[in-house]
Amino acid sequence: MSKIYTYQSAAPTDQMLLTDIMDLDIGAQVDVQAFLTRDLVEVIQDRNELAGRYARDPDQPWMTCRLCGGAVMLVLTQQRLFHFRHHTSEEGVRDCPISTRGAFSADQINRMKYNAAKESVAHQTLKRIIRDSLYADVHCSEPEVEKVWRGMPVAERATWRKPDVQVYRATQRFAFEVQLSTTFLTEIVGRREFYRLNGGAIIWVFQGFNPHETRTAEEDIFYLNNLNVFIVNDHTLARSLEAERMVMVCWYAVPHINGRIIVNEWITQEITLDQLTVDTDRQLVYFYDYLTHRKALETSIGEAALRQQFHDFWRTLSPQYEKDAEQAWIPLRARINDVLPHLELPQSFDDGHFHGVVSIVLSARYGEPVGYRWPRLLNVANHAYDHYKAYLLPFGWTLDAFNQHEMLLAQDTNKTWQKRRALIRSALKGHAPAFQQDVQYNTVLAFLVPEIKDRLKENRRW
Repeated sequence: MSKIYTYQSAAPTDQMLLTDIMDLDIGAQVDVQAFLTRDLVEVIQDRNELAGRYARDPDQPWMTCRLCGGAVMLVLTQQRLFHFRHHTSEEGVRDCPISTRGAFSADQINRMKYNAAKESVAHQTLKRIIRDSLYADVHCSEPEVEKVWRGMPVAERATWRKPDVQVYRATQRFAFEVQLSTTFLTEIVGRREFYRLNGGAIIWVFQGFNPHETRTAEEDIFYLNNLNVFIVNDHTLARSLEAERMVMVCWYAVPHINGRIIVNEWITQEITLDQLTVDTDRQLVYFYDYLTHRKALETSIGEAALRQQFHDFWRTLSPQYEKDAEQAWIPLRARINDVLPHLELPQSFDDGHFHGVVSIVLSARYGEPVGYRWPRLLNVANHAYDHYKAYLLPFGWTLDAFNQHEMLLAQDTNKTWQKRRALIRSALKGHAPAFQQDVQYNTVLAFLVPEIKDRLKENRRW
C-alpha cells in the first residue's frame, strides 16, 4: 500500500469585505494576508479557536472588526478559500458599514442541514453500528440512543444535548456523534464546549475518509481533534463482537519534515475504544498524539534555523571584535533566548571563555579556523591544547563527527599535534585534573553541534 502524504496551505478570497481585523490578545491589527496563507492545519485550528472563545464568553472575543468592534469569525467558502465576517450573533446588531448578512444566518443554515442529516438512512445505520459495538464491549455500560444529556446551568439557563449515542466506560462518559452533514462550525463548537464543561468526551464518527478529498465539516472536526478520524462500518461491528471491545478504524496523521515545511503522512489502523487517550479539558479523544509530535518538529525547524544563524555569525563577524559584531550579536542572542531560554548566552559574544570554547568547537566542525584569523585548523588545535584543555573532549568529539583528523595530520608536518594527541590520551586515562571536562557550556555546544549531544551527556568528570 502506497503512503499517503498531504500538505495544504490556506488561501484568502479575493472579494473579502472585512479586512480591518484587530487581535485583542496582542492589541494589534492582523495582517490578514499573512494570517490566511499559513499551513491549513494552523488556519483551521485558529478558525475553531475563534468560534470556541466566542462560545465560551461573547464578551471576550479573540478578534474583532476594527470598524465596529464586533466579534468576527473565519468562514471557508465552497471554493475552499477563507475570509473574515462578523459573527452571526452580532451581524446587523452593530452600526458597521460592512455587512455580509443573508436571509438566514450561517448558524441557522447549519442547524437546518445538521438536523436534516440526522434523519438520513446512513445516519441511522451508523448510529445502530455504534450502539451494537458498544453493547459488545464488556467494559462499557449499556449505551443510550438519542437520550438527553443534561448539563450544568450556564448563565442561569438549563443546558442539554442529545447525542446520537452515549455510554460510560469506567468513570468516563462518552458522547458519540455521527458526522455526515456539511459545515456546521457553531454546532461543533457548541457541543465541544458543552461536553468540556460537563466532564464528557465527544467522539465524532465518520462513514468513510479520504485524506485527499476532505470536506470543511470534516476538517473542522479532525483538525481540532489531533488529526484523528474514527470510522465504523459492518466490518468493525463484526470485529467488536469478536473482540468484546468496541473496534473502530482510525485514520491519523504523522507529521514529517520536508525541507522547511511539515507534511502529514496519513495512516489507517484498527483500534479499540480502550486504546484512546481522553483529554476532556481540551476536548481531545485520540489514538496518535499529532500535536505533540508536530510541536517537536516545529521546534527542531526553529532550532535548525537559529543554529545556522549562529554559525553564520561566528564564521563572519565573531573574529572582528568590532562594534558591528556586537550589534549583530544582540538581536541574535535575543532570538535564540526567546526560543531556547535554557542556553543562557552571555551579553557579549566575547565574554570570558565563551568565545574560545565556541570557536575551537566550530573550527573542528568546519575544518578551518572559525572565530580566529589563523590560516589552518592546526593552529586552533594547538591553541586548544595550550589554553582550553578542559574542552579538548568536545573538540575531539567534533573532529570525530566530521572526520577532520586526517586534515590535522596532513597539516602537522612537525608531528607536534601527533605527540600532543598521545599526551591527551594519557592524561585522560590518568584523570589528570587539567584535562577534566568543564561542562558549563554543554547545553550551548549541544545546540551548536547536535552530532555530539549524546557524548556531551556523558559528563566526563573525575
